[in-house]
Amino acid sequence: MRRGLQNIYRLLGAFILFSLVLVLLLDKIIMPLYVRHGKEIELIDVRNKSAHKAVEMLEESGFEVELVDTVEVSGIPKGVVIDQQPRPGSTVKSGRVIRLMVTGGQKFFPMPNLVGQVLKAANLILDNSKLVLDTVEYIFSSDKPEGVVCEQSILPGSMVAAGTPVRLVVSKGKPERQYEVPRVVGLSLSEARQAIRNAGLRVGILRYIPNADLNPNTVIDQTPKAGKVFDNPVLVDLQVTTEP
Repeated sequence: MRRGLQNIYRLLGAFILFSLVLVLLLDKIIMPLYVRHGKEIELIDVRNKSAHKAVEMLEESGFEVELVDTVEVSGIPKGVVIDQQPRPGSTVKSGRVIRLMVTGGQKFFPMPNLVGQVLKAANLILDNSKLVLDTVEYIFSSDKPEGVVCEQSILPGSMVAAGTPVRLVVSKGKPERQYEVPRVVGLSLSEARQAIRNAGLRVGILRYIPNADLNPNTVIDQTPKAGKVFDNPVLVDLQVTTEP
């Protein structure tokens, strides 16, 4: 009988001890966490900060963060917060999800084809594409009427970003004369220079090639090739022998 009472007392003591521990946990840990989680606070402003810094600040304040969109904004670098929901200064509960809109930086798109357009139309296309007309060069052209774009510095279809400078070459109409490249391979460098000048052209890049079989300063190759005809003067590049 006494042993039975002792067991009952032990069970009762264990139950009382467990109850005290549970009350302490609720009072000191669980309830404060619950109350703090539901506490309303003023939302900080993280606009114009980097996304990494904004997330860090919000998480330290007890919020969860979600990046909901990326947009391109002129003049603002990639990865900067430009808006947040709820708005800064709003009274919200800690633990709420804060959504941030972040800049995505430059966006790329295909370069439009401007060849065949009159200069005014080409300039309008560049403006609509947010591209910049850098310089305009005028040359004679047998196949493009006067005032029409015949060349562009960036090939159509190449990926470009807003603000990219573009150089255009515009036709001055048909030339009064054309320029035929003379054959200068086999001539000495001085003879080749004279022949190129007589054709209304100029010598371009000289590349010297060691050669033991030919006299030094002998032209062994040329670009463009002989017989090519151009509407405008071009440079003629030469490969010339030199001593080994």
